[in-house]
Amino acid sequence: MPDFGVFTARARFLYTKGGPALGPAHSPSPLAMDDSSLRIERSLRAGVRGVLLETTEEDRALELLERVAEDLDWPLHTWSVVSGIDETQVLPLSGLLDRLSAASDDELWVLFDAAAGAQTPSVVRALRQLAQRERGPAIVLVEAPGSHLGRVRQIPELLPVALPPPGLDELTTHVGWALGLVTEHDATAREALSPHAASLARVALGLPRRAVDRLLAEAVLAHGTDPDALQRYIATNKSAALDRDGMLELAAPVPEQQLGGLPQLKQWLRRRALALQPPARKAGIPAPRGVLLLGVQGCGKSLAARVCAELLGLPLVRLEPGRLFAGTVGESEANLRHTLALVERLAPVVLWIDEIDKGLAGTEGAASDGGTTARVIGGLLTWLQERERPVFVAATANRVDALPPELLRRGRLDEIFFVDLPDAEQREAILRVHLHHVPLARLGHVPPLDDPWDAFASVIRAAEGWSGAEIEAALVEARLDAHAERRALRADDLRRAVEATVPLCRTRSESIAALRSWAADRARPA
Repeated sequence: MPDFGVFTARARFLYTKGGPALGPAHSPSPLAMDDSSLRIERSLRAGVRGVLLETTEEDRALELLERVAEDLDWPLHTWSVVSGIDETQVLPLSGLLDRLSAASDDELWVLFDAAAGAQTPSVVRALRQLAQRERGPAIVLVEAPGSHLGRVRQIPELLPVALPPPGLDELTTHVGWALGLVTEHDATAREALSPHAASLARVALGLPRRAVDRLLAEAVLAHGTDPDALQRYIATNKSAALDRDGMLELAAPVPEQQLGGLPQLKQWLRRRALALQPPARKAGIPAPRGVLLLGVQGCGKSLAARVCAELLGLPLVRLEPGRLFAGTVGESEANLRHTLALVERLAPVVLWIDEIDKGLAGTEGAASDGGTTARVIGGLLTWLQERERPVFVAATANRVDALPPELLRRGRLDEIFFVDLPDAEQREAILRVHLHHVPLARLGHVPPLDDPWDAFASVIRAAEGWSGAEIEAALVEARLDAHAERRALRADDLRRAVEATVPLCRTRSESIAALRSWAADRARPA
């Protein structure tokens, strides 16, 4: 085991303020001229004098604009309200705009967080007049995306450009450079990690470089030179590093052994997992798009969504559609755009949309909310159809009548699976999960039973129409009875709990029959 004393000290330095990984002057290599930089350069050559560049990565934005200014042979200057002009002359935004309005030479001015000062009509007017010119200094407003850009976004003369996150090639170069930095005093560690730069970059794809630096350093501190452990650490913490608004929730995949029944869904997922491997891409096979898990309440749809991530070998994030909706006009649609952009940056990933029928309720009668619901649904459906990143959507629903018909069309998702009430064999499998697999996973051992397995199995096989959730609840009740009497669990405990419960198949028999009738020739049995 190599000595990581100096190695970990360098890792800590990597993501502390002022560390070499954080400044453009220490970038591992120049940015390639991507679509964003080419668009800005061509627009400036064509006479555009105002650009709104939205990004959270100011260092990458400045690198890009330095390259643009070099290609144009223009001087480049920076301004912020704290550092002033080129970090030498502090000047308010209004004073800077007055100075630029009197200038006539072609120059590139990079303004950081200027939108915060563009809250008065006079400043907005000055920005417009500068952007309306065809010669003279050009201004590029570098801003983090958000609702604070309202006034600036409404300036029609500003060319809107969004800086995408680093691509795989750029990120691979950056990760290789960062690994070299943290291992510069440990040749053994450098030799062990350097071949894995591409695989680590692939896991981190979608993250800004600064977040990659931090997670990579933390992963090395926690796991040393184990590349598999480093990848798992980055994948596990990736969503938290991106989603600061809490729209997405990181969820843990569940092994298929903890999901009783649903054999056809499991087999389908295993086959779809092959489409995520490199040979499938070379054969022209697209990545799987997702499934709709429709069925009776309590039959394991949410658990099945988590098993999807396990069988596909992908991280899992959960979206509750209700979180998207907000009170301010336009905010719900902005939340959707922001969340879907985050999901694509997390790709490859499984997106679990829990109870999508409740989140999409109100599509038909959307007049009461000013059409917000209809616009959110339209945006989601468009994304489901046109997304190109490998995002596997696992959506769960209890009511098919609450779903827009467009969601059920092929192309948005690959398949609709109907999750029915389990039969006797599946109920026995579910009981085995809760008596054996779950305790073993949580406790490390299986609690003793007072009766043989067959006695418990016969009780649950006779519980016709019971759902998986009801079996689990009855087993909890039986265990409480046995624990109160300080003895091991008996089959009679489970029998009494079953006899004392009225299952959903009786209380909701009509709605279950209607759902089964719809799914009979429209969905695949899970």
